[in-house]
Amino acid sequence: MLDTIDRMRLVPRSLAGRVIALFGLVIISFACVGLGMFYRLQFLQHIDETQDNAITLIEVAAQAVEDGALIGDYDTVDRTLARMMVRSPFKRATFIDLGGGVITIEAPFEPGATPAPGWLARRIGGELVDINRVVSAGGKDYGVLRLAFDERKLAAQLWALVLQTVSLTAVAVALALVLSRWLLARWLHNLGRLRFYEADDDAADGGADIFSSEAVGSDTPLEIREAIQAVNRSAASMRDQYGQRIDTLMHSLVQHKSALDQAAIVCEVDRDGRVTAVNEQFVRQSGVAREQLVGSALSRLGGGWTASNLVWRGEVAVPAPGGEHHCWRTIVPIVDHAGGVEKYICIDFDISERKQFEDAIVRSAMRQGLLARLGRKALEAGPLQELFDMATLLACDGLEVRHAVLFGFDLEDGSAAARAASGFPPGVLKAPFPHLAGPASSDRLGAWSVRVLGPDHAGSGIEAFVVCSDRLYGALGVYAPAQRTFQEDEEAFLNSLANILASAVEREDAKNRLTWLAQFDTLTGLPNRRRLAACLEDAIAGAAQRDGRAGVMFIDLDRFKSVNDMLGHSAGDALLVQAGRRLQDCVGAHDVVARLGGDEFAVVLPALVAATEAEPVARRIVDALAQPFTLQGQQLFVSASVGIAAWPDDGADADTLLKSADTAMYSAKNSGRNNYQFYVPEMNADAALRLQTEHQLHLALERGEFELHYQPKVRLGSGHGAGSLNGAVTGFEALLRWRHPQRGLVAPVEFMSILEETGMILAVGEWVIGEACRQLRTWSAVLQEVPPVAINLSARQLGQAGFAETVRAIVAAAGVDPRLLEFELTESMLMADPESAVTILQCLKAQGMRLSVDDFGTGYSSLAYLKRFPLDALKIDRTFVRDLPADSDDAAITKAVISLAHSLHLRVVAEGVETAAHLRALQAYGCDEIQGYYISRPLPAQACAGWLTQGAELAA
Repeated sequence: MLDTIDRMRLVPRSLAGRVIALFGLVIISFACVGLGMFYRLQFLQHIDETQDNAITLIEVAAQAVEDGALIGDYDTVDRTLARMMVRSPFKRATFIDLGGGVITIEAPFEPGATPAPGWLARRIGGELVDINRVVSAGGKDYGVLRLAFDERKLAAQLWALVLQTVSLTAVAVALALVLSRWLLARWLHNLGRLRFYEADDDAADGGADIFSSEAVGSDTPLEIREAIQAVNRSAASMRDQYGQRIDTLMHSLVQHKSALDQAAIVCEVDRDGRVTAVNEQFVRQSGVAREQLVGSALSRLGGGWTASNLVWRGEVAVPAPGGEHHCWRTIVPIVDHAGGVEKYICIDFDISERKQFEDAIVRSAMRQGLLARLGRKALEAGPLQELFDMATLLACDGLEVRHAVLFGFDLEDGSAAARAASGFPPGVLKAPFPHLAGPASSDRLGAWSVRVLGPDHAGSGIEAFVVCSDRLYGALGVYAPAQRTFQEDEEAFLNSLANILASAVEREDAKNRLTWLAQFDTLTGLPNRRRLAACLEDAIAGAAQRDGRAGVMFIDLDRFKSVNDMLGHSAGDALLVQAGRRLQDCVGAHDVVARLGGDEFAVVLPALVAATEAEPVARRIVDALAQPFTLQGQQLFVSASVGIAAWPDDGADADTLLKSADTAMYSAKNSGRNNYQFYVPEMNADAALRLQTEHQLHLALERGEFELHYQPKVRLGSGHGAGSLNGAVTGFEALLRWRHPQRGLVAPVEFMSILEETGMILAVGEWVIGEACRQLRTWSAVLQEVPPVAINLSARQLGQAGFAETVRAIVAAAGVDPRLLEFELTESMLMADPESAVTILQCLKAQGMRLSVDDFGTGYSSLAYLKRFPLDALKIDRTFVRDLPADSDDAAITKAVISLAHSLHLRVVAEGVETAAHLRALQAYGCDEIQGYYISRPLPAQACAGWLTQGAELAA
């Protein structure tokens, strides 16, 4: 900043000074540039001329030196060199002969030369080079002539030229500047005379003509002449507009006064504070006649002001017929020439609406603060009743009423009750009254409040409904006397309170819901495993106090996974819900039914005298769950395996007791299912064996421990009387066997159920199909005719996605005829999901494979599926063959099945044939094929060679 100020001080203030300064800078700049270029040119030219002259001189001198040297006259050489050095640019001349003799002549001193700067001499020395000339005559060299330049002499000559040129240029520039300054000052003199427009107060008071014109001289430049003429024209225009402007200003003052009268409330007040004049606004606001206002004291029209010579401002309340008006008052003293107060001008602006707006803002801020208080209270998640009480109090404070109430609705019976109230009698709380609980109930709520408070206190009111996300919880109402009219912002405040209450109620409902979900099953509504553990611990504690017993049942639904896989999870969920209801119907009022997860349930029996008292309950449960379930419009049968344990004999705590019941349940399942078992310590060994077996089964397939045995099926002869076989093997049934490394062959009953339950049956089933195909390929390589092999399918396999495609891929990879494969299915598998079963069986049938129904008559025994499914044969279950021919009922059923199958063009195979009597009876009934121990036990593949190469003949 200081540097800028210093630079501004160096700049001339007058126009003439700035023009001359600029002109001088330009001239000096051009002079410097021109002189610089001139000096450079002179320098280069002087160097070239000096160099050329030196060459000429040395040639002339060399001729004279050569003549003297030829005759040996070295004095002549000396005189020649001395003459050459006079007024020459050299400082030294030297002749060196071949014999080493040297003649040196120094330049004589020349007084009066102007010394030059050293840099110039150095510059010239750098440009010039000493001259050497060989002296020779008659083709013979006599020596060398050397001339050295005198840089200082040459620099002095150039420096003298510089000084002379600069001096002449400086004189010329100075004369040009002086002349320019004189001419510029003369031309600008006319502009200086335009100062007459600076009419001061004295000139104005003296009547000077501030709009006179200025004369223009003959030698005035054109631009200045035009500027003066423009100013003269402006002055003439100002003379014309001056009078018009005064008239306009006077008119504007009148208009401003009129506008002020319309916008403000104005009056004049004398020095004593009495009104002397008022405008129309003042009369209209006060509602008093003008004659009564004039002469009255201003303090009667709003106090607070005292006479003073200072401007007073403040807010006053002015009396008016409709109530007080709030005004912003300004009182301005009007002073005379002596400085005393002559009168006062009082100007009022009505700010009543602004005051109302400010009050509304204050009320809104207060209400927002109340809402924030209620919101913080709601976030504390305390008891809802405290929040309800606070809401009614804040509703009274925010709306400036005395009565507020929170109604709670019971939508089921259409009643309402006061949950919290402020200003109401205490007896109204919690007392229900008939009411249409809904959005159209405001009139009834208001009528109830009028009955309780009376019309003088509840003549007017508003209600805001507390609406949760899924239900109408209630309404928050406030009531005031009849003349009260509630505004829109007041309704918004009440709605905000109701919304906060709704959020708090929703949060409380969610909390209760989470608490419930933590202890109850969402599907069945029964207690879950955690709740069951607490109930069982309470039952154990109660039994310990009364020296009694407490029991627990572990219940598992048999074949539930098949239903879930076949019909889908929705059907499985429906089955679980129905099963839970049946369990609740089988127990007493104090017993607890819980769902542990999946298809597992538990029942706590807290009041047992002896463990055997649980047996009737278990029997009822088994019988109830054995009844058919209706799912998706069809009946399904499941059963239950129940395990029973009692405290303290079967476990000292809840976990041990439940584990014992679980062990007993697995014992019931291994005992054929659809029964119950009491826990005995020996069951732990069975459970451990089952776990061990399950673990080993996971490794059996990888280790190649599974193998297939084949039981032949033989066609019955057509003879009468004696039972006979015609020797034709019609096929084999492939049966899975597990050859354990330590236990040897393990019975299928010990591991088949585990494969089903764990899902390993899918992988093992694919292995069975692949192994059967590989065996068929082996037999086909050595035999012309190979009978088909039947494979049992499980429900999990039939429900497996893409099962038909999997079978096609296995058969194609083995390279066998698909017609050599037959799949056996049970009735329950087919009827679990008939539509899906039809699709899968049709795909298998389309590949050329045979299909048969195993254990016919033990499942649904529905005849409709025999027509729907593409079957080839029926197998009569061993339970009907076992007592033939003695049991007439079994005989009748067997005959009917054979007749029905033949009517539908199906083959009939009887399994479980173990005696000749069985054989004769089945032959008499017209059975097509038989299999059983009477024919052969299941055999390894290599042992079947005899059955494939020769027939069998058996006599009864």
